[in-house]
Amino acid sequence: MSLLLLLLVALSLAYLLSEICKHIYVPRVVGQILGGILIGAFAKGYFTQDALSSFSSLADVGIVLLFFFTGFEVNLQEFRRHFKNSILISVFNTTIPFVLGVLLSYSLGFGPATSVVIGICLAVSSTAISIDFLEEFKLLKSKVGNIIVTTGTVDDFLELIFISVVVTYLQVSIGGGSLESLGIGMLAFIGIAVILRFLVLPFVLDVIQKEHSHAGLFMIALILTLLMASFADYLGLGTLIGALIAGVIVRHSLLKQPTRKPWESHEISQTMHAVSFGFLVPIFFVWVGLNTDLASILSNPILTIGLTLIAIVGTVVGTALAIRYEKGSWEEGMLVGWGVTAKGDVELVVASLALKNNLITQEIFSALIIMAFATTLIAPIVFRRMIKQKAALKSAMK
Repeated sequence: MSLLLLLLVALSLAYLLSEICKHIYVPRVVGQILGGILIGAFAKGYFTQDALSSFSSLADVGIVLLFFFTGFEVNLQEFRRHFKNSILISVFNTTIPFVLGVLLSYSLGFGPATSVVIGICLAVSSTAISIDFLEEFKLLKSKVGNIIVTTGTVDDFLELIFISVVVTYLQVSIGGGSLESLGIGMLAFIGIAVILRFLVLPFVLDVIQKEHSHAGLFMIALILTLLMASFADYLGLGTLIGALIAGVIVRHSLLKQPTRKPWESHEISQTMHAVSFGFLVPIFFVWVGLNTDLASILSNPILTIGLTLIAIVGTVVGTALAIRYEKGSWEEGMLVGWGVTAKGDVELVVASLALKNNLITQEIFSALIIMAFATTLIAPIVFRRMIKQKAALKSAMK
């Protein structure tokens, strides 16, 4: 069957299941991945290889836009403001699961590149999912909410560096390039980014501002994303690094310039978000589910269970230890820990990149997907239950 029919089935399932998830207070990404799993289990054989290849190519574009938004969410001003208060939590809740993931991988006989991929997938968390259930309980302005959001801000920046290093490492492993050529490429890319940020982008934005063109702003953001991704790929750094930096540049240019009108930044973010998360990013998550092999998970359940336990325990305990060290309570630490445990976006991109380049097996990929699926499903449920128990206790003591 054709690509159009595959798109129809994929987007319909993604929308239907994500809406169901929304109404039962589960993150939408769970429904999108589940839609892909259902297609892979019951309908994959009905589609032609050309249709599946084209679908995979669209998923690649979704990955680039997802990384653009990862960079776009990095608020450098908030990072500087909250760095001292949140750095210890961020270091603990990323380092502990990363180290445990690498150690588990080595103990199972995996190589260095595979172990690094597994470690980073266990270390990265999804701030967007955390903010969703904070908004649900109107906790964004509470003490716990502030800790989660500020920790997420620092997490975003540290993970930006962490992921950049890992993706670059994977790029060298895949392409077989030398560290010398990689260093030259990085310097060249930094030079290009500086020129675009301080010379090209301000001039172009001034021209578009005079025209009051919303579509023009969107096109500039998209062109810049693809341009930076292409430059980074040509210089041997990989397209995802370019997309990340493009997001940081666009945010910084639009939100930090006092002469910019507020609607400009909102128009770009809203329009890019609509196109990305309404079409291309869901295709990526469906592709992830479609390529999840349930049979391989059943053949090695220890791997899947081990990765899931490390992702949850490492993040929750790491966060709780850091907050306890800062004179907070264990209860507060556990609550914040569950608030930042959900996976479900960037780590899936790293796993997908590694799978496409044969750095991890289908079995490992499927285990990582189930880990992300499980943490994204479990973390909001536990967080919600802890909040309700806390509210019930306060009510009983009145």
